[in-house]
Amino acid sequence: MAQPLAIMAADTDFCEATPEQRELAWKLNGAVWARPMSIETYVAREIHLSEQELTKNGSCKYWVLHPKGCPRQIIASCETTRKKVLISENGVSREGYGYGIASVYTNPDYRRQGMAATLLRHVQEVMDRDSDLSVLYSDIGRQYYSNLGWHVFPSEEVTLTYIPPTSINGNKTPALQHTQPESIRYLHLEELRTLCEVDELHLSARFDRIPTDGATHVAFVPSFAQMSWQVARAEFVSGKLLDGKIPENRGAITSNGRAWIYWEHDWKSKKLKVLKVVTVLESTPQQRINDIRVLVEAALVEATTWGLGTVLLWNPDEETTLGCKAVGDVHPHDIDAVFDERIDDSIPSLRWAGGKHKDTVWEDNYYYCWC
Repeated sequence: MAQPLAIMAADTDFCEATPEQRELAWKLNGAVWARPMSIETYVAREIHLSEQELTKNGSCKYWVLHPKGCPRQIIASCETTRKKVLISENGVSREGYGYGIASVYTNPDYRRQGMAATLLRHVQEVMDRDSDLSVLYSDIGRQYYSNLGWHVFPSEEVTLTYIPPTSINGNKTPALQHTQPESIRYLHLEELRTLCEVDELHLSARFDRIPTDGATHVAFVPSFAQMSWQVARAEFVSGKLLDGKIPENRGAITSNGRAWIYWEHDWKSKKLKVLKVVTVLESTPQQRINDIRVLVEAALVEATTWGLGTVLLWNPDEETTLGCKAVGDVHPHDIDAVFDERIDDSIPSLRWAGGKHKDTVWEDNYYYCWC
């Protein structure tokens, strides 16, 4: 292995990336992250994602570190997306802004010299000017970003995996069948905007009711812009990898309209990832558990229809946990539900602007927050 090119922070410049620098950075990190896409397709996807409702008009910015006088030589790079958040402190709730940080990458030629840390300290200074906080999802364990001021939060998850019957004569594995198909209806993308608006209202009302408890509560607003960005990401990949075939179902809603679920198809990990499960307050705990059960079952049907063997949910609360277990009860031989904690990847980490230390409760820390 070649020795890294020696460099110090004083020898570098930090800047918002030009279009050329963005593409150079994508080609660098695409060598690791693009598969199963080609580098060219990966770059096209990143351009596509930069033009979504969540990211356009400067909401998403790209940052690079390069040697002084050599702007085309990318040392390290990342991107930041500014999003709305709700914050409750001392019994008072308000809107604010938080950044999602993604795609932190160091050119292999410059690794193990603190270059990513140098980049991120610059990025912290920029974000602190117009936000309350920032989050990222660590794929390199819990310690590195913690040392830079991002504090680790719970990373529990449940995976529900379909155990298909043994195929005969090489026939295609059949999809799971819903035990109560009349209890749900599948959702298309255009229906999500209204449901997201309802969810935002419920979340805002919930924050208004948070009592003074000595903690600061925060949640990312579950906007249509956020959900549609996730869908656009999956849709672009499916269009390239599945000969133009694109799933239409973006979630499901109970027939009574009392609860719904959003998801994305992750072709790389072969999982259907649940962005959020929404249950309204005007229902009993048992009704909500039953609603979650039929919605998660619908997610499993969708997953198996598209050859994705597993449904993934992040940080399930008590009712979601019981709803997932109930799916296993109605499919005792078909579904394996595993409750676990992520240790090394996608670790939610949060930093308050200015590096402030607060007793923090991250509400609704679900997959929709990821970027």
